Amino acid sequence: MPNVSDVTVLLPGSLVIGIATLVPLFIAVIYFIFEPAISLSLSHKNDIDNGNPKAKESLILEHPIIHDDGNKNDDSPDEYFLSLVVPAYNEEERLPPMLQSTISYLQKEENRDNIIKLCSKICNIKNNSNSGCGSKRKISPFQIIIANDGSTDGTVQTVKDFARKAHENENSSSTGTDLLLVPIQILTLTQNLGKGAAVKAGMIHPCNKAHLRLMVDADGATNIESLSSLLMEMVNANGDDNTEGNINIAFGSRAHLANESKAKRSKVRTFLMNVFHFFVKTLCSSRIHDTQCGFKLFTKDAALALFHNLHLEQWAFDTELVVIAENLNMPIVEVGVEWQEIDGSKLHTGKLALIKASACMLRDMICVRACYWLGLWVLTEVKIEKVD
Repeated sequence: MPNVSDVTVLLPGSLVIGIATLVPLFIAVIYFIFEPAISLSLSHKNDIDNGNPKAKESLILEHPIIHDDGNKNDDSPDEYFLSLVVPAYNEEERLPPMLQSTISYLQKEENRDNIIKLCSKICNIKNNSNSGCGSKRKISPFQIIIANDGSTDGTVQTVKDFARKAHENENSSSTGTDLLLVPIQILTLTQNLGKGAAVKAGMIHPCNKAHLRLMVDADGATNIESLSSLLMEMVNANGDDNTEGNINIAFGSRAHLANESKAKRSKVRTFLMNVFHFFVKTLCSSRIHDTQCGFKLFTKDAALALFHNLHLEQWAFDTELVVIAENLNMPIVEVGVEWQEIDGSKLHTGKLALIKASACMLRDMICVRACYWLGLWVLTEVKIEKVD
């Protein structure tokens, strides 16, 4: 049995060892939590928007695929009612069927007219004709923006081939896909930055000239017909007080209400989603049931205000959008959508992969809250150019 003097001698040594062990561990935890902020600060990769010279190194503009039978640039649309921003990373297999079903839906006269009507009401667009005759500005129905996140496969060429083939079918048959209504633009990040960075590029790049901007996943997991539900809910939420410049956001949801759940997903994804929602309610917002559904609708003003302030570039960027929206007092309407799991997900479903993904998403949410709370990230006002 050690005497009192022995214990007295051992205590300082034990204390030093304990401190020497805990301090590096504490530093490692702090670094892990703030790693997204540290990486962005060092690399400046997040400055996809205006003013940073390095942004030009991260973002290039591919030539637009607009089959307009010889229309000149000065006859191109000044604006669009709706743009669809599609983030894509190595999606050469899943993009063609998604584009086919989307364009087939948009080209139907009944759908097109209904979408234009709702868009006009939401954004108070007085000129709702396709031709723009007798108006200072020409507004066309839709545009699709493929935000290519540094793909290493044939994603870009696949989109070009799809557009070319569809245009050839349109010229040879009246039943072909009408790309005259849906021009496709490709934005390419020269390196793989993450889904958040790709969506941000598509939402705020000058080539996006739409009054309403829909984020939609490349796999087509959400039925494109759910677009009308988001538009209608946005109209109903705003009532008759819509004016140009209103801030409006509609999130598609796979868990909006228990009795309205239309999702068809695996047990693994369901478990991961439930755990993730618990942390979202704790760290971000208790009002949003599903932040991760890749089907979100924004007015132009909302998109510019949110994405110019967005920092996260990976999977959890949606949660920062919720935090930014709440800080800017932007209400979010959540709408149940039809959704089903599509093979080829970039989120691996192995046990270790799920644990890693969950830990990183939780880390990102803590980082967001900590950075805004400590003043490391500050929201900036975005000046919106109004159209006369």
